[in-house]
Amino acid sequence: MLAERKRAALRSKFIGALLGTAIGDALGAPLEGWSSARVVKVYGDAGRLELVGGRYTDDTEQMIGVAESLVRHAGFDGADMARTLVRNMNPKRGYGPGSRAAFERLRAGARWDEAAQGLFGGRGSYGNGAAMRIAPVGLLYYADRKKLREVAYCSSQITHTHELGKEGAALQAFAIALALRDERDEMLSQLEDFVQHELYKEKLRRMERLLRAGARSGEIIAELGNGMAAFDSVPTAIYSFLRYEDFERSVASAIRLGGDTDTIGAMTGAICGAYYGDQAIPSEWLARLEDEEKGKRYIAQLAEELYYITTAEQ
Repeated sequence: MLAERKRAALRSKFIGALLGTAIGDALGAPLEGWSSARVVKVYGDAGRLELVGGRYTDDTEQMIGVAESLVRHAGFDGADMARTLVRNMNPKRGYGPGSRAAFERLRAGARWDEAAQGLFGGRGSYGNGAAMRIAPVGLLYYADRKKLREVAYCSSQITHTHELGKEGAALQAFAIALALRDERDEMLSQLEDFVQHELYKEKLRRMERLLRAGARSGEIIAELGNGMAAFDSVPTAIYSFLRYEDFERSVASAIRLGGDTDTIGAMTGAICGAYYGDQAIPSEWLARLEDEEKGKRYIAQLAEELYYITTAEQ
């Protein structure tokens, strides 16, 4: 009986992480680019945010593609994941210029691991586009830290080749894995030990101080960021998870910071969902989330398939 309850709880966490991504994304999408002051003026500084429309953006569409490929191969296949991301692309979902350029090169025949290398003057992108879609990697490899990093980096390579973009994706994936494993209290120390780049280590140290101080939004934005760079958004999502002790408050507070609200909301939702499970997602939000061909039921199905792959290997 105990084993059954543990399996049910783990399954709920898998579903929560993927649905949490979509919920945070759809909740933040209408407010993308708003300042924190504007969000608070319109919606207030506390209470439930309304999920308007329920349509997700490219954040979730790309997360779905990552999950589909991982499920199809029971693991990572770079060429297939790249094809899947390109095939799924709906320009109306709001893709950024870097991802669009990488996908165009892939369509033209570039290798999956070379298409994005020449972008941004040959430096590659350090945006959060790889981190926002990484939740399935954090779930599938939650018990294997080394493999998690390897696949996070490889899946990022499709569109984001800059070290800081890859490292941000790996950090987000490991935060999801730790949440799945209920290692909330040890999360900051484990993340600092895991992450390799000093910029992220410094952000994690700042986070510890901000959490102790119960910092206000202006200080959080100044110290951690609310922008599109991975290092200005992944730490903010982790902070938002750790700051509160329920799904709704964490995700709402992340979005109230303004800036790249859909992506920071999506990443916060992924970590929260991995920790609390799908039952913690407010039913009003879930009811409004789109449920067309690749809507909420399909996302939950992908999460279950990832769960079964993982448990079959144990």
